[in-house]
Amino acid sequence: MRESVVDQRSIYDRRYAGDGYEERSVVRVLTTESVSLRRAAFRALKSLSGPGALVLFDFGYGTGRVTNEFALDFPRCYGDFGRDLHVIAYDVSAVGLRKAALRFVKDYDFDEILPLSFEMEAGQGYVAGALRRMFDSSTVTVTFVHGSESDESDAVRDLVLSVNGDRRVSITTSWYSALSHITGQKRRAAFFEMLAEITDPRGELMVAPSVLGDLVDLQKHWRTKRLEGDIAGLPIEVDGDVIYETELSQSNFWHVFGPDLWQLLQENVKPGQTAWLEAIRLPDEEFQSRAEEQANFRRTRAFNRRMGRRPWQEDDFREVHTAVAIRSGSPDAEAS
Repeated sequence: MRESVVDQRSIYDRRYAGDGYEERSVVRVLTTESVSLRRAAFRALKSLSGPGALVLFDFGYGTGRVTNEFALDFPRCYGDFGRDLHVIAYDVSAVGLRKAALRFVKDYDFDEILPLSFEMEAGQGYVAGALRRMFDSSTVTVTFVHGSESDESDAVRDLVLSVNGDRRVSITTSWYSALSHITGQKRRAAFFEMLAEITDPRGELMVAPSVLGDLVDLQKHWRTKRLEGDIAGLPIEVDGDVIYETELSQSNFWHVFGPDLWQLLQENVKPGQTAWLEAIRLPDEEFQSRAEEQANFRRTRAFNRRMGRRPWQEDDFREVHTAVAIRSGSPDAEAS
């Protein structure tokens, strides 16, 4: 039982092998996800001006649910900046990475510039290959990095930096965050710190996990079991740690964030940077239509307007299913 809970590679290799996981919702990319990332990209392009590529590191890329749409739209949306885009796609699932790579080649005419080669059981992270396509206004490159759960945060940092010529990245993202699959409060904090450290101080950090409005019953269930000492060796350590069942009946670990998300963000803010939280999705069932998603988007937008930039209290987290912690080094962030 314990092995299946912590082995994210095999869990997600199985989930990505089929279509069920990716087709849970009719709406693949939420409007709030797209809007939040586009705003961050504009800030980064302005604050990190110059001839080099905008570099986006996606931690827990999977099959690129959010990132691929952004990458494909980049030449049209940001062509006036005269910049290229380099995506560093990191995930522990080779099946997910390969699925994304094949889609880029087959559906969008990307070419291999570093031959794709995946080692399914690799004991440490490595670069699995890279693709590129030249558009009229810019070039988009995607480098696939197959990670290992046994790698600590400093190993992931060094590997990703090596892909970028030992330079920090412009934007770091983590959507429906892989951070939540990391067991242990101290280890999650170390990985959050790594994500902040690897991001240029003038760039954009965006970590978007589920928060207290998600998996409410499971939170209560596993809190009770932990307090009763009935966790049978499972990695349930603090409030928010849960074990849930995937669509393939796999037992999987997940941490639902609350005020600890705000604390991690504040611990990784330097002078001259701005940090805040935004709701990405309010609690609802999986969307069966674009109209349902848009209704949730309107409620989410109203929540964000009400909250502004003030710190969230615990009850605020309970109103939200998914939130994004944002740290910006752009002067424009103060006025946005």
